[in-house]
Amino acid sequence: MSVFWIVVALIAAWIVLRALTGRRTARVVGDPFVRMRNPKTGEPIPPGSGKGRMRLRATAAHRPELLAENGLPNLASREELAAALGIPRGTLDWLALPERKKEPPHYTAFAVPKRSGGYRVLYAPKAKLKAAQHWIRREILAKTFAEDPAHGFIAGRSIHTNAAPHTGKDIVVTLDLDNFFPSVTYRRVRGIFQSLGYGEEVAIPLAMLCTVKPAAKVREFVGGQRHRMLPQGAPTSPALANLACRHLDLRLAGLAAKFGCTYTRYADDLTFSGDAAFERSLKRFLPLLQKIVKAEGFKLKKDKTHLARRGARQKVTGLVVNDGPRVPRAYRRRLRAILHNARKTGLDAQNRDKHPHFAHALRGRIEFVRSTHPQLAAKLLAELRSLG
Repeated sequence: MSVFWIVVALIAAWIVLRALTGRRTARVVGDPFVRMRNPKTGEPIPPGSGKGRMRLRATAAHRPELLAENGLPNLASREELAAALGIPRGTLDWLALPERKKEPPHYTAFAVPKRSGGYRVLYAPKAKLKAAQHWIRREILAKTFAEDPAHGFIAGRSIHTNAAPHTGKDIVVTLDLDNFFPSVTYRRVRGIFQSLGYGEEVAIPLAMLCTVKPAAKVREFVGGQRHRMLPQGAPTSPALANLACRHLDLRLAGLAAKFGCTYTRYADDLTFSGDAAFERSLKRFLPLLQKIVKAEGFKLKKDKTHLARRGARQKVTGLVVNDGPRVPRAYRRRLRAILHNARKTGLDAQNRDKHPHFAHALRGRIEFVRSTHPQLAAKLLAELRSLG
């Protein structure tokens, strides 16, 4: 037998052996730690209990025991995933596994202007995909939770819980992550589902259902991203973005502890605050912060690092924190002026931005004021109702 055929026989034997033992390799980028909720009570499992933070390795293998421990649906195949979603296997393939040349238009994409300039691309999933994403959010993602510094998109947390830890500090430092959702790619999302216990057979369609490939015409608005990414507007994206930030939050919390400051994150807004000693250490702190952000696959926005000392107005996620989280005075004055002038001119005359639902928008602003000034909000709401 020639050397060539000996080599072919050895390769064939190796392939058969791998298939029989079920050992497959997969190069994935995942989250090796996933903190879970108690499947019976819904409460977060304390980290100190030995079960609150499980070390999980993202692999191609299906791990039913891990899924059962975490209270997650035990799905080993695409047929089982389709049945759980309540759709035929063909519909699942149509939604999750589009042809390379032409991806089915399961989203309606549109661009909205940012206050800071430029545009933000929002994706509205169509009915069938949206239903599948709601199931994933409810049955899988809702049973995981983010680290303590995270306050965005989490039940029981808000811009107020994000701002409160920074009250009365000598200095407040705020930074923004650039292209937050587009930075979380399909590969990372697949790794998250695999780290929960799902094998490749299910993790791949799950990740495909939760990501989108940006069209060429919108890539300039998503940081030039060409790969599948989290779509801003999908119900699954907030929880997946928080899970993708777990290492970032852990590392930045560790950095903050080392420098004696406080760290919180609300979506793409990073906030650090501390005393005079922290302020003096900023020249060492900021380069280390940038290094961690880059290593975790994110990027800081240029010219978006703001330093606010005690003597100036310190704002965190829209709230002033010098003497407690409160809605800025200028915001309250502007709202009062609109309602006061509307008594003379009518609401339409005050709608300078041509908002299609101006009265509802004003009600939303009043509810924002209510969060820190309930008595003023009650008066403003009565004024709005009197306008008819």
